[in-house]
Amino acid sequence: MNAAHVNPFLSATIRLFERTFGVAAEPGKPYLEDRGLSHRWDISGVMVLTGNAIGVVAIRLTRLLGDKLLDRSGVTWKTEEERHELVNGMVGELVNVIAGNASTELSGFNIEISVPVVIQGKNHTVAWPDREPIVGVPFNTPLGPFLVNLSLIEVPAAYRQTGCK
Repeated sequence: MNAAHVNPFLSATIRLFERTFGVAAEPGKPYLEDRGLSHRWDISGVMVLTGNAIGVVAIRLTRLLGDKLLDRSGVTWKTEEERHELVNGMVGELVNVIAGNASTELSGFNIEISVPVVIQGKNHTVAWPDREPIVGVPFNTPLGPFLVNLSLIEVPAAYRQTGCK
């Protein structure tokens, strides 16, 4: 995967955390994910990307970080169930903003983004494209760590011009 494809997702993530939560999100070193390994994330916001490039982007975090970010947002709740629903909605919106902002920065691409899906539970799984690598970019914040994953491939020009899928 081309670094020029990853960088817009990194910058969109950094801007989102600074503007929305007033938190510095420091990216770590990108790496290739191993599909078969277990993970520590409790909740993932996932979006499918289609168009001139296709793939999947996800933000993955612990429930504790989700709770802290919700507190930072200033949103209030009355019940535990409502708090849980608000965290899920917030995580879906986080991946939506990251994917939307990054897709506008990917020059030469016409990318459509899906509705976000939130997946949760211990060692939950995300459906990734079969043949493409999954890049993982760990982030650290004063509130806790999180991960952004991306798997993206450019659709060959011949397929874009003829409309073949």
